[in-house]
Amino acid sequence: MATKTISVKRAIQAPAEHVYRAFTNATSLREWFCDGAMVQPYVGGRLYCQWNDGRALMGKYTALTPDKKIAFELRGDEEGNYSQCAIALSFKDGVTSLQLTDTSDGKLWLKAAEASEANWNLALDNLKSVLETGVDLRLARQPVLGVEVGEPRPGDEGVRLEGVTEGMGAREAGLQQGDVILSVNGKKTPNWSAIGAALNGHTAGDKVKVVFRRNGKTMNATVTLSAQPTPDVPATAEALAEIVARKYTEVNRDLTQAFKGVSEEKAARAPAPGQWSARHVLAHLIAEERNLHTWLTDLIAGNEPWYEGETGALRVRLDAVINGFPTVQALLTELKRNEAETVALLNALPDEFVARKGSYRRLALRMLYWPDHAREHLAQIIAAVKH
Repeated sequence: MATKTISVKRAIQAPAEHVYRAFTNATSLREWFCDGAMVQPYVGGRLYCQWNDGRALMGKYTALTPDKKIAFELRGDEEGNYSQCAIALSFKDGVTSLQLTDTSDGKLWLKAAEASEANWNLALDNLKSVLETGVDLRLARQPVLGVEVGEPRPGDEGVRLEGVTEGMGAREAGLQQGDVILSVNGKKTPNWSAIGAALNGHTAGDKVKVVFRRNGKTMNATVTLSAQPTPDVPATAEALAEIVARKYTEVNRDLTQAFKGVSEEKAARAPAPGQWSARHVLAHLIAEERNLHTWLTDLIAGNEPWYEGETGALRVRLDAVINGFPTVQALLTELKRNEAETVALLNALPDEFVARKGSYRRLALRMLYWPDHAREHLAQIIAAVKH
């Protein structure tokens, strides 16, 4: 049976250990190759990679020599779609030379060998970008609607908007806070990942049809996609921590002002059955800050979990937080304590983590926007205490 081998090379200005890690660590794989990954990085250990559009690759490692060689078998979803992949690494003068070969006699793979080579070229371009600059080209090149995602409510069947960004496509098309996006270009959007998948293949300036629900009524709009914003990332962990601490201080001032003159009775009153009271909103912010600590430590350790679902809006958890901190002042104090812990974690980021540019940039981008999450809930608090 015919066998075909494709070969791709790259010169990457990064240590060989970082390149090796990119193929043997689940967190690192997600930063340049796939959307979800699980690995057992030993010979005979399993490898699984999944994309939000439903594609998946699975296999096992067949050879591993730290910082020098990785080999694994890969198998797609269909019979006959399999290959043997090998990566050779060598490091000299600050540059890691990578040579990848992918070989198979599988029928489906042979038919798609040209596409496989193109896909490996795209992936390795991204690997080079992530390791050298921290920039994930998949995100940098992907256009956006220009929306802020809120917490889902029972019966939403889509993505609830916390807000829309000034000057971007969604706002210009008339979408607003509280809308629930049901589909984009005919593709259902039950979660945020589905919106990203629906935008694959599009570029800034393209127009997409968005179907959404507002106050129980289904509506549609044509949204012109916007370019991905590219904020500057602080070069050091200390500079990042300073920015985040300043943002926390600013939003906490506004949170405190929102509760000025508000009785405990009003703070505990929900605007309607099933909705959050102002105290529940504070409990939510505390729960999410604690979740953030877990994510930060897992990312630092390179052991980021892969799971679906959010727990920061789980009512039983919010009630438990309120039970432990039964006054507004106690909740505000606990929130500030957790924020101080976040800043301490940022200040203590290990140098070796900051040197992993893809992981550090991903953390930094999330943290630069993180304090805005509390600000997005200010209107909800004000509405709740005025009810």
